[in-house]
Amino acid sequence: MRHFIRISGLLVLALFIGIACQQQQDKSGSHADSKEQYADATPLIYHMSFMQRYSHKLYLAGVEKNWELADVYSHEIEELSETIINGNHVDDGVDVSKLLETMLLPQIENIETAIDAKDKELFESNFQTMIQTCNQCHQAANYGAVKVTVPEGNPFNQDFSAAIEK
Repeated sequence: MRHFIRISGLLVLALFIGIACQQQQDKSGSHADSKEQYADATPLIYHMSFMQRYSHKLYLAGVEKNWELADVYSHEIEELSETIINGNHVDDGVDVSKLLETMLLPQIENIETAIDAKDKELFESNFQTMIQTCNQCHQAANYGAVKVTVPEGNPFNQDFSAAIEK
């Protein structure tokens, strides 16, 4: 739990630094030049922090066989991925948008297949593969220090269990 809190704190700090840098760039007028490099002016770390949150919630819903909720979070991840892809994010010469498109989108489709089948074992297997793919993408983008893991607990004030059928 401490590790999660520490990572969360670092992500929040990175988010604020990214926003502050973005605001400073806007004031200096140099931001207009960088729009040619990417269409989405939102810092990538901001999108990735939500990706991590939704992935964690997706996993918790899936292991509880709450397929309706898992479907919600898989679609949120897919929409966020499309935002990043359409944002043409290039970081230090690495086309992060293209990496996400070729690496993550197929994994999300596999997760959705497991959700549609209401198959917990397939879901867990596909989720594990998705996490491995995230780490491979981080390596390819020169951010190998960012290592994502399968969640081990629920840090959210949210119940992920499936509704009881009447």
